Amino acid sequence: MKVTILTHTPEPEKTVAAAARLCYSNISASEIMENLSEEKASSFIKKLMDMGHMSPTEHVSFTFAVDGVSRTLLAQLTRHRIASYSVQSLRYNNPFKSEIADPREEEENESRHLAYLEGLAFAWNSCGQKSRFFTESMEKHNIKGLSLEKISKNLLSPYFRGIFDGAGILEEGPDLSIAFPRNFDAVLNKSSFNITPEAEKILIKNEDAVNFCLFIYENLDFASQNFCREKLTALCQKSRDFYKAFLKAAESYIDGRYYSTLPESIAKNPEAVLTYINGLESCKKNYLELVKMGVEQEDARYILPMGTQTRLVMTMNVRSLYNFFHLRCCRRAQSEIRHLANLMLAEVKKIAPGLFEKAGAPCEATGFCPEGKFSCGRYPAQRPEARGQR
Repeated sequence: MKVTILTHTPEPEKTVAAAARLCYSNISASEIMENLSEEKASSFIKKLMDMGHMSPTEHVSFTFAVDGVSRTLLAQLTRHRIASYSVQSLRYNNPFKSEIADPREEEENESRHLAYLEGLAFAWNSCGQKSRFFTESMEKHNIKGLSLEKISKNLLSPYFRGIFDGAGILEEGPDLSIAFPRNFDAVLNKSSFNITPEAEKILIKNEDAVNFCLFIYENLDFASQNFCREKLTALCQKSRDFYKAFLKAAESYIDGRYYSTLPESIAKNPEAVLTYINGLESCKKNYLELVKMGVEQEDARYILPMGTQTRLVMTMNVRSLYNFFHLRCCRRAQSEIRHLANLMLAEVKKIAPGLFEKAGAPCEATGFCPEGKFSCGRYPAQRPEARGQR
């Protein structure tokens, strides 16, 4: 998400101060403006804000460019009616246009998939096991379980991922440690990973284990079948450092591949992230199929999820912004629009700090929460002077 102020009313605080003083003056607003110093304007703005005299703030407006927000957020945002909006249209913009025909990407994905299968087959062969899944695909591509020397350097990541999924075990304990059978010492010794022989197994421990996992899941195609879902989610639960990297990669993947956003609560659960990606993949595939069939983009877009991103330009006056910040900076607001509100508030405070000194969640300014029984608990749900009165 990115927020930029494109333009705003010049000298916003002096404009509001001049408009307010006109109400009590017998000279013109232009004369008031000429004789109004920044210090006097700031002092008068503070008095206005303390009084809650907001009508003069309607003379000042800010225009924002907002990028990387979801259609879900857009539906909430347009509930704020005293504003002007211009929104990127999915009728004229196909976010996946460049992917309708890209054979190079398909070839690269196929190569990574075959390298993963070779690693998986190598692991099973080394353990004396038969293929447990991907049987049809292995037979189709004549997968034999090639040794490390026969794998291209640019395909080592999916190859070792296949070995990990086929033979790697997550050790119990507080720290991340990955175990392989002892007969894997030859292939692991030829790699750049630090290994520790121990009895009948080989271990990759702690930071080395994190680095190993970061390497094997590098540039992961989350929508593919080139990984064991259970092992990936277990790694995320085991290592906070790995989960941070996983989440960063997933957010970038969702943004780049699906032109979508990742909701905060979904991001807290790796299993939910993968389920979400599966849903996005299905929507995208069906959207592209409809477009290939000749269906107009304005109708094909109906299948796209609410997480699909958009861009917009939005103009609000200061009074409307106060109302927006009052409702959307609150912790009870949905996470994405709360993030937008906080970014917008930070930007306007750089330009007019006096005007927006009291803007934000109401509890921050008053010390009590107006949400009653729905309060998040951060502040008392009543005004201090009203407590105990029934």
